[in-house]
Amino acid sequence: TYLVLTLTTTSHLTTYSYNCVAAVVQTQQTVSAALGKDATLSCQLLETKVVSQVTWQKVSGNTEKNICTYSEKFGSSVYPEYKDKIQFTEAGSQKSSIVIRNVTEQDAGCYRCLFTTFPDGNLIGRTCLKYLQLQILLKKIGQIVHS
Repeated sequence: TYLVLTLTTTSHLTTYSYNCVAAVVQTQQTVSAALGKDATLSCQLLETKVVSQVTWQKVSGNTEKNICTYSEKFGSSVYPEYKDKIQFTEAGSQKSSIVIRNVTEQDAGCYRCLFTTFPDGNLIGRTCLKYLQLQILLKKIGQIVHS
């Protein structure tokens, strides 16, 4: 199910209407990983769409930086600076998963997956990665074992 919103604005006596389509992209809101371990991020379209490309981005403040892409025509590609860090575990036009290897404090933050479609444009999912220090993780495991 998707929602079509029509926004109407008036500028210099001219009225403009914009249609925005909000399709559902399923993601995990937050993924937690222990420092030094791997973290998997996933995105999936809940409606079948014609997708030309899937792009993963790391969000830094108000900017997004591309880290990897997939298209049926060209396959998967990880940007050079992330070759040793990121790997696709599932590359498809309707579902995409990546693994971030050896999580560090610098990996924490939010990531976006963009499904580039026609005619809807980019359909975007967002998930945030949090790291757990091993001492905190062991304490939580100990609390579970003793409860």
